[in-house]
Amino acid sequence: MENSIRLALYHEQYDQDLDDFALRGDQLQFTAMPADVIDEAIQNPDKDPMVILHEEKAVGFFILHKNSEYVEDKDASHTILIRALSISMEHQGNGYAKAAMKALPEFVLHRYRDIDEIILAVNERNIAAQQLYLKLGFLDRGVRKMGIHGQQLILHNRIT
Repeated sequence: MENSIRLALYHEQYDQDLDDFALRGDQLQFTAMPADVIDEAIQNPDKDPMVILHEEKAVGFFILHKNSEYVEDKDASHTILIRALSISMEHQGNGYAKAAMKALPEFVLHRYRDIDEIILAVNERNIAAQQLYLKLGFLDRGVRKMGIHGQQLILHNRIT
């Protein structure tokens, strides 16, 4: 499975796949639709919109965010945040999120030379996502932040 997944920086060639992107209504409380966040990410030099590709089709999306509000100032130059991670509804359950998160450390090490930690914020009610991230090596160090939709657990993954 992991071999069939590739991470790529967003490009307009993926617009049709992202326009067709669908999530269940209950999932929208935990993430954002790509179409709702991509324009702002493109305009922000600290954000890189990413696609998760399966056979060159965009099946997932997320943003890599440097200098995020979730990162303490002392860690800002060495930490990057994953935000708005989602897999389109028709592709859920195929292991694409797991494969993408396994591929991410190597991608980050090659693209961002100074980054040695990946973090993410996951809603305390999103138990399935928490379990996935913890299985993939993210650590819960007890850091919590209040987000738009409630308490967020900040999970950490050192990649050096």
